[in-house]
Amino acid sequence: MGSKRTAHLRHPTTLPGQRLQSWLGMELEITSAATGINAELRSRFERPLHVLMGVVGLILFVACVNLANMMLARVAARSREMSVRVALGATRLLVITQLLTENLLLSGFGTLLALVLAIAASHLLVAMISEGAATHVIFDLRPDWRVFCFAALMAVGTAGLIAFAPAWHMLRQDPADVLRNTERTLAGSVGWLSKVLIVTQIAASLVVLAGAGLLLRTFEALRSLDPQFQKKSVVQVRLNPQPEGFRNVDMNSYRKQLVEAVASLPGVASASFAGLEIPAEDTGWTDTVSATAVDSPADATRVANLVIVSPGFFKTLGIPIISGRYFDWTDDEQHPRIAIVDSKLAQRLVAAGDVLGTRVRFGVQPEFQELQVVGVARSARLISLRDPNKLVIYVPSTQHQHYSQLGNLFVRAQDPARVTRAVQDEIRSRGREYSIDAKTLEDTYDQAMVEDRATAMLSSLFAVLALSLAGIGLFGLMSYTVAKRTREIGIRMAMGAQRADVLQLVLRDSLLLTVTGVAIGVFCAVAATRLIVHMLFGVAPDDPLTFAVAGSTLLAVGVVAGYWPARRAMKIDPMAALRWE
Repeated sequence: MGSKRTAHLRHPTTLPGQRLQSWLGMELEITSAATGINAELRSRFERPLHVLMGVVGLILFVACVNLANMMLARVAARSREMSVRVALGATRLLVITQLLTENLLLSGFGTLLALVLAIAASHLLVAMISEGAATHVIFDLRPDWRVFCFAALMAVGTAGLIAFAPAWHMLRQDPADVLRNTERTLAGSVGWLSKVLIVTQIAASLVVLAGAGLLLRTFEALRSLDPQFQKKSVVQVRLNPQPEGFRNVDMNSYRKQLVEAVASLPGVASASFAGLEIPAEDTGWTDTVSATAVDSPADATRVANLVIVSPGFFKTLGIPIISGRYFDWTDDEQHPRIAIVDSKLAQRLVAAGDVLGTRVRFGVQPEFQELQVVGVARSARLISLRDPNKLVIYVPSTQHQHYSQLGNLFVRAQDPARVTRAVQDEIRSRGREYSIDAKTLEDTYDQAMVEDRATAMLSSLFAVLALSLAGIGLFGLMSYTVAKRTREIGIRMAMGAQRADVLQLVLRDSLLLTVTGVAIGVFCAVAATRLIVHMLFGVAPDDPLTFAVAGSTLLAVGVVAGYWPARRAMKIDPMAALRWE
């Protein structure tokens, strides 16, 4: 359980009233360590895992409906046998026990086979998801007896429950009535329930297909997104100081020497330093920003991210300055404090005028209270992939030395892979800090999308599984229906019906079930996809194209599933069919 604490003032302050109230209103959230200490990973993967759990639940539901349909057909086919047993003195409990035993044995062997396949397929699955990606998806694939026991209990338990219901329904009938009825009549008694189950199965499959389509389109939209800066040719080198590496060091001189030394390496076009990791994904320094001449409630709504950068940062990342100037190494602490704002923040600060020369304040730190805007940079997605409205204010590292001990080095080169080792060697040779890792910004963005890629790929595979189960279920029902209607089809053909008429008859039934399931599934999917709206990007939860593709795919499966039984019905010999019972 988490709890929150509100700040209280214990010492005098010079903050203006508006900003004082804003600061005092901030809350610190305290979370129990029993839930784990890596809150970032938990918040990052919690929602995708919940979505995947929901998809797995839908797959289980589709499989259960499929199994229930098969059990109905099986019990209907054996109804005479069970009635004879009851008529000869067998108790209903004994007959049900026999059916359950048969079903549990089948489900038990199926579960063992599934567990063996799961161990082998899981490694293949992770390899498929990671193929072609700079960052591989990592899952703990070691066998876990708790997972196996849970899966086995779910499989065997659901199979047992599904087998019990139709068997009990059949055994409640009078054995004499069952023996008097024909097999076709008995099959018809459960036919309506089988059709309801098939429609339900198709509707659930559409929900899975629509959700997978939306997640897949989200991943494609993120992957093709233009962040408005260079990705492929820029290497991000994560830095970490050596123990006491920066004691009695002039950080401005050190950073300037390091940047110039790296920039002079063969193959390097430019280099710079910044106190953030791209993409920051809301982990940077965020606070309110406003013009110093304005002190109104509206200024608290302008929330921006502060980024400390060295001169050359904008040129290295290919972010142009729209107006004003770049930072320079001469902008030291002896000069007035300055800042560069991105174009969206500039519009917020001065809606109808030039922001250059405007003095702004950021947060409550004294050194950020009188910042003169000297430039406007084009807005770029440095902070968040998904949110284009993140506002950024840049300040020079030359005026904030104590903030420039931690950060990253950015290096632009034609062939980043060839210069990475030389850059790391240059950093290490100075003995002040070392490189944790070095990746191109393209690889870094790929890593930031790892959960989107995994969720999209896994949900797509589950969608294929749901589609297969729906197709198998519909094929089984239509095959069973054709077999039980053999005599009727023979009579129709004997009275002059053409083979095309028989084909149309069977396909019409198959498509009617499919269309009904798709129609119901669309309404269910519209409601269900609202639950994943926070995971979507570049696509609406009720996107017509995605729903149209999902529905069309299921209709195509319905045609294929109905065609083969219909083709078999076309080949029925009328004379043989008239003698069939």
